[in-house]
Amino acid sequence: MNRRIGQIREKIDLFALLKAGRMQIRARWVYAVLGGIVFFGSLFIFDGWNEQALIISCVAAVITMLLIVFMGKALYRNAFLIIVCFGMLFCLVTPILDTPDETAHLARAMYLARGKFFVSQEDSQLLISEDYKRIYSQSQKTLFKNDLNVSDSGILMIESNGLKATNAYAFVSYLPQALGIGFGRLINLSVLWSYYLGRITNLLFYAIMIALAIKITPLFKQLFFIAGTIPMGIYIAASYNQDAFGIGIIFVTLAFYFKLLSKQDHQIKALEIVGYTGLCMLITVTKFPFVLLVLLPAFIPLRKFDKAAYQCVFLGIILAAGFSLAWMKFYTAIPHPFVPEGVNMIKQIQFLIGDPIVNMQMMGQNLLEGLINYLMLFNFGWLSYGSNGLGLLYLFFYGSVAVFYPRELRQSPATRIGALLVAAGIYVAITLSMYLTWTPVGSSVVNGVQGRYFIGFLPLIPLMLNIGPSFKQLEPLQIKQYGNIVTLVPVYFLIMSFTLTLKQYY
Repeated sequence: MNRRIGQIREKIDLFALLKAGRMQIRARWVYAVLGGIVFFGSLFIFDGWNEQALIISCVAAVITMLLIVFMGKALYRNAFLIIVCFGMLFCLVTPILDTPDETAHLARAMYLARGKFFVSQEDSQLLISEDYKRIYSQSQKTLFKNDLNVSDSGILMIESNGLKATNAYAFVSYLPQALGIGFGRLINLSVLWSYYLGRITNLLFYAIMIALAIKITPLFKQLFFIAGTIPMGIYIAASYNQDAFGIGIIFVTLAFYFKLLSKQDHQIKALEIVGYTGLCMLITVTKFPFVLLVLLPAFIPLRKFDKAAYQCVFLGIILAAGFSLAWMKFYTAIPHPFVPEGVNMIKQIQFLIGDPIVNMQMMGQNLLEGLINYLMLFNFGWLSYGSNGLGLLYLFFYGSVAVFYPRELRQSPATRIGALLVAAGIYVAITLSMYLTWTPVGSSVVNGVQGRYFIGFLPLIPLMLNIGPSFKQLEPLQIKQYGNIVTLVPVYFLIMSFTLTLKQYY
């Protein structure tokens, strides 16, 4: 009798499981159809109903719908697939050299592809392939309309300005792009496809880094997912811009920090702090102001460190500070070739010191008003087109999730305050560096600050502000609904951002 009852229960459980599976698949198709509606609705709103745009949209909509239907439970895998799929769309649809500063970054990647790791101070040594001139002449032309379907010329030319403009970044930032170019030449691809292969390898590196960060972090995986799949991040990664490398390394570093933060008492080892310091030093040569992340472990509760580890935190800070100063001295030895008229760092510092109270007020106003730069996260091309409305919606979405998403671990006030101080320090450092190096002396407005500069500390926001309930307080259905929101809404933002590019060029 008991055996019979057990068999009946097993059948009931199996039936319930199959029913739940069918409901989940049905829900996925509903979300996929909604994605298609968002796709063509966005195309209509942004007035992209040209024949070529419609053809591309149909293909992209099918890819997107299938992506939504077949996404699994592993967030890091979903992030990788989303970044690669939408990144490939951006990579192929975005015209040649039509992303921020791509001309300079392409020059540096081509320079590295020749085995040149450091930018020379001698113009005669700054040699890259003559194909750069060919590619430059086809700027803003699309994949379908250009004259680059020719073989590599093999002739060298001097390109000093583009290379000197990238001297603030170490060669490691350009390894993915250079590998793409080099492999394209190795298998005798045309100039056109070698160019696009460099974009693709940069994208793949970014996708791997974001997926790795989500897999490593035990906390706020969903927030890493949203920040890592932000349209501007994927758009930049689908170009030659070295920000893809910098943002990827920053996300991995923050994921490692969250892993340290979640450890039990006396579990943080000295070797882990050494590894974290090494990552921060790598950040120094890619996204300089973010070296301040090296301060974060100092705000982890002391009880979580073993005997020697906490001392390593401060040794790491000193080492990172010294390395940062050495790197700054190294890269400033070659002046930036495109500095605007009237810019002089020494005179700007003298100006700030001359009337410190008034200038502190001026900088404070710029820091406050500079928050609007986050809207530039939805300005594409050379910041030539975009949607501030999408920017506002995204900030509302990310801010709401960061504040109210269920938490896995209660953080100490010191940890929260430390994260706030570090994030504020990075924000001030970025703004101040642009004032010193890109703004005419005496100006009351800071020039050159862009929203993409701040993508790196988006994962820190929930650590500072999250007040959500514990997952233990939620029903399984609520947890599932939260998961659907954080997985699907970023896809819809990507859809709308992609249609902006279609409308602009097709």
